[in-house]
Amino acid sequence: MNVTDIQTTFVSDTRNRIAIIAGLAVLTLGGNLLALILGAPEELLPLPTLPLTIPIILASYWYPRRGILFSVCFASIYAVTTYFLSPPGPLLAYTIVLRAILLVLIGGVVAFLATKLRESEQEMNQIIEFLPDATFAIDRGGEVIAWNRAIEEMTGVKKVAMLGRGDYEYAVPFYGEPRPLLADRILQGDPEAGYPSVRRSGDVLVAEIYTPLLRGGRGAHIRFAATALLDRSGRVTGAIESIRDVSDEVMTEAALQNAGRQLNILTGILRTDLSNRLAVLYGHLSVGAMKFDDPEILSFIDDLNDAANGIRRQIEISREFRDIGTSPPAWIPVQQAVGKAAASLSFRDTSLDAWTERLEIFADPHLATVFIHLFENSLAPATKASRIVVTYQLRPEGCAIIVEDDGTGIPDAETEDLFVQKAESYGHGLFLAHEILAITGIAIRETGTFGTGAKFEILVPSEGYRIV
Repeated sequence: MNVTDIQTTFVSDTRNRIAIIAGLAVLTLGGNLLALILGAPEELLPLPTLPLTIPIILASYWYPRRGILFSVCFASIYAVTTYFLSPPGPLLAYTIVLRAILLVLIGGVVAFLATKLRESEQEMNQIIEFLPDATFAIDRGGEVIAWNRAIEEMTGVKKVAMLGRGDYEYAVPFYGEPRPLLADRILQGDPEAGYPSVRRSGDVLVAEIYTPLLRGGRGAHIRFAATALLDRSGRVTGAIESIRDVSDEVMTEAALQNAGRQLNILTGILRTDLSNRLAVLYGHLSVGAMKFDDPEILSFIDDLNDAANGIRRQIEISREFRDIGTSPPAWIPVQQAVGKAAASLSFRDTSLDAWTERLEIFADPHLATVFIHLFENSLAPATKASRIVVTYQLRPEGCAIIVEDDGTGIPDAETEDLFVQKAESYGHGLFLAHEILAITGIAIRETGTFGTGAKFEILVPSEGYRIV
């Protein structure tokens, strides 16, 4: 324990505080009395008033409710002794009364400020106390200064047993041993040490781990979030950390992913069976077309062939949709998605310019597929596009990612049904692009002018994009 800790412990004891106030009161009043007995010059009489404020300030700060009463009693003793022991003078009584009033005012002001400070501290403690997430706070020395009810319920450790404890003892309920938590990493300047993954959200550091000690030994997935506590000058005075049990979220996500995988397996089997049956059907239709020459029969065979082609297109659509939504959305760099899409296509004489280096959007991991289908639309021979440009605009309602070309564009009569599932629009893949974006609430529309080129606007809501 250092000198500061010893001083803090000594002063925090009530009996020590009372002894300090009483000692200073006797010392200052006694010094003032001694100066009067020894006959201090009249011009020096104002000087003893300054030391007299020290016990008043301490009493009013430590005990605001009794501080004013102490100030009145102290000032009265000072006024009486000074009046009877001072040399007579025309303004003596007036001067003594003013000094006594000044002492009472100092005590009142300090008591008022101390009361407001305690009310503010109590409000802050109440806020921390009733936060729904388990929360604790440590000071610069690593000692616990807050331990709320939620963390009591999570760990089974009561506040009285944890306040003032240091040496990483607050980590024992989570790890079974003293070790730095995320709040300590913030104070020590190495927040990523000891955690498999740490992400930053503004001034808050977030990490997730699995601990086998919580939930009665059944284990739990928990999410830590910590940030520094700063004083008015911006200096770090401690750190606060919240802990949330996300086991249900993790299990739900795992169950959904497992259900998605099982569904993909089942649909894969069904697609394979349907494809095999279609192959047999195509074979019979081909034989029928060669065997019969009756126009009515051939027309009937053509109708059957068209129906089989429709079934084949539905199988292809289901194959493209099999992985959509099976992985959770994430923050995806748009430039990276554009590059991935471009790498899978042949642009030939068509140039591609993308200016989205710092933009990230919260989208399905298959965002690159969206750009693949948009680029395919521009690269179709009928469009005659020689340049594709990808950029973005920040708007009051969010962010618009713009993909445009200098080709022939899309007729106005077709723009309304571009993103509707139908056989004739399937080749553009725009329906699939629309569905991928819709998973995270992103819209898409075509705003180009026919004859000057196509222009697709991907409309990202304000909370779904960030510039990094």
